[in-house]
Amino acid sequence: MAEITQDRAITVTDECERARGRLAEAFARRDHARQRYEAAIGTSTELGAYVRLRQAGEHVSACDKWLRWVESEDFLTAPRPERGALDELVAF
Repeated sequence: MAEITQDRAITVTDECERARGRLAEAFARRDHARQRYEAAIGTSTELGAYVRLRQAGEHVSACDKWLRWVESEDFLTAPRPERGALDELVAF
């Protein structure tokens, strides 16, 4: 039984590191999307750049939520998804 607990601790530590890396990458992508959006303001590509910026922000939020869940002590309580502003528009 002690082996299982030790293996789980190693797995959780590894997943924490992966989650931190994914969050850092998501922040970098969001920052890049923000720069592209700011450069596109007033052009025909502004809307597409804005949509990509929103998606990047949602990805940061998801990565952050995953990291907080992995770091928490309660693994049985999964984080609830957040409802975005556009979810109501695309719901059938």
